[in-house]
Amino acid sequence: MDFIPYKSNECFEHLYYQIPMELFFNPRYKNKLNSDSKILYGFLLNRLTLSAKNNWCDENGNVYLIFTRKEVQELLNLSDKTATKAFKQLNECKLICEKKQGSAKPNLIYVGKIQHDDNFTKLTRKNYDSRVVKSTIHEPENLRPSNNYNNYINKGNKQHKFSNFEGSNYSNIDWNLLYDN
Repeated sequence: MDFIPYKSNECFEHLYYQIPMELFFNPRYKNKLNSDSKILYGFLLNRLTLSAKNNWCDENGNVYLIFTRKEVQELLNLSDKTATKAFKQLNECKLICEKKQGSAKPNLIYVGKIQHDDNFTKLTRKNYDSRVVKSTIHEPENLRPSNNYNNYINKGNKQHKFSNFEGSNYSNIDWNLLYDN
């Protein structure tokens, strides 16, 4: 199989699962969940949005989903024991709650919210409460110059291979396709 790098107009063609960063940094979850459990939580969040769109809610308005151990095993390429362990870890951390329906029916899964760590939120956002913030408008004379075609002409160098995006021609890109993604 050959290596095929991405082109500039192909970077946004994939769908992604979102895994909350806090699962990797918050002490409540960091050492209590293995990688399989963290990935499973991302899959459950994805399924949760689908369940909400389909109005899968109980009598209290709580959204539930159905995601069998067998589906998890096939999707994540896990053994039955490993998939069960991932569900157990999420249950112990209060990130899921399962409700049994009966002997032949799959469990209803309720996805729990992450209990945020105050120290984590301080790390991920700037704290502007301690002083007055100056405007962040960039003045053109203070910006670092870029090596574009005009800089080379001004220096007398008329032979230039475009190695950055500023000199590239993007006229044939379908910008609507990028914005739709």
